[in-house]
Amino acid sequence: MADDQEIARLAAGIRRGSIVAAAGCGKTEQIALAVAISDRRRLILTHTHAGVDALAQRMKKHRVPTEKYRIDTIAGWCLRFAASFPQRSRIIATVPTTSAEWDGVYSAGARLLDSGAIDCVLNASYGGCFVDEYQDCTQQQHQVIRRLANLLPTCVFGDPLQAIFDFRNQQPVDWTTDVFPTFERAAELLTPWRWKKENNEELAEWLGAVRIGLERYNQIDLGSRPKCVTWKALPVDAQRHQATVVGQCLEAMDENDLGNLIVIGDSISENRRSSLGQKLAKQGFANIEAVSCKTLHSAARKIDATTGVARLKVLLNFAAKCMTGADKAELAKAIDARQAGRRLGQTKFGSLFPAIDEIVATGGELAMLALLEGMRDRPGSHLYRREMFYAMRSALKTKAVRQLATLSDSVWEVQNRARHSGRRLGDRSIGSTLLVKGLEFDRAIIVSSDAMTNRDWYVALTRATKTVRILSTSEKFTTK
Repeated sequence: MADDQEIARLAAGIRRGSIVAAAGCGKTEQIALAVAISDRRRLILTHTHAGVDALAQRMKKHRVPTEKYRIDTIAGWCLRFAASFPQRSRIIATVPTTSAEWDGVYSAGARLLDSGAIDCVLNASYGGCFVDEYQDCTQQQHQVIRRLANLLPTCVFGDPLQAIFDFRNQQPVDWTTDVFPTFERAAELLTPWRWKKENNEELAEWLGAVRIGLERYNQIDLGSRPKCVTWKALPVDAQRHQATVVGQCLEAMDENDLGNLIVIGDSISENRRSSLGQKLAKQGFANIEAVSCKTLHSAARKIDATTGVARLKVLLNFAAKCMTGADKAELAKAIDARQAGRRLGQTKFGSLFPAIDEIVATGGELAMLALLEGMRDRPGSHLYRREMFYAMRSALKTKAVRQLATLSDSVWEVQNRARHSGRRLGDRSIGSTLLVKGLEFDRAIIVSSDAMTNRDWYVALTRATKTVRILSTSEKFTTK
């Protein structure tokens, strides 16, 4: 295996190969350095717009001239080329919105590459291709990259132990049977720069040992943990877990001088993570949301389908899922009384009634926006699903300004913008392994669950640079 210092040169000169990169070991750095020393322009592909932004920022850091690279998502690259040569690619949907339509885009991209129609374009434009986060590839994306590698020298970067992407019933790539036979394993990044920069060698060394155990599905023994890793027993009764988690979060607040905090909770249930956020809202904790937040989409569809008081109550339900202090039941009674000509709730909710009356009368976006903001600004109100709240606020503004057909259309537009802009997280966040993948924090609290695989554990354990708290029913356990 090559030393880290040699990786960039190896990647720049490889004809077809793969580089495995453990978490925090400088993968993005090596891609940027490889582009910098490349003789010709490089095509760089990844999976998310946030990934595109991260790569672009690293290029800027190293002052790599923009003419030396083009960065795109695999999806975006396939769509752009397939739509440019529709007869050769036989693309069906040029504005794909469903998984099936995106599958069609990848198939169209593969057909276009098979046709030979763009061989000259690609060879004239690029001297090679780098693909980042290859563990997140689907089989269809892998087939596109395989064909691309027939034309351009291609090096793929990724980590089998971080393959937890949500494929939504699509088949993920398998490194043993798919990746390594196509892209021979050329090197592995193992120097833990993420923790070295924080002078936390003991955590880096422990995580290296844990990685080997997780790769072999060995038992994890927390008894040998370093001082910066603590363990707290979860009750056997799952109904009592949340009280322990809340207690640990409150205790961690005494360590605020150590930096920001991520609580990595239930990977399956959005509702359980939301419930935890609600209990900790007063302390400033907030949930990280999936970009395609189901609760947000559901609320938008219901608002589109209703008018008058019905629309008002859908909005009220949404607000109550975003913040504490919404007083949903009491406010709903006041709304019903107001419709009947009575003055119930005038003292407590009087400031909200102008917006409420306007929503009932017109259902307008600006009135809905005013109600949401009014509820947020009331004493005792604390947002714990901030991203979802502000996405709805932005969608209401966008629909009012752009006169879009539905609020659902506006939500889609807002979410597409969010994919490009990345996240701005607070100092205390709650997420899942999938939602924190690729992110870095100072401190982490990891809540064990039966659904966690060895890959979930590795992603969770490698998010924090300073301290890790692990909550599990036992100090020793075997992952699946």
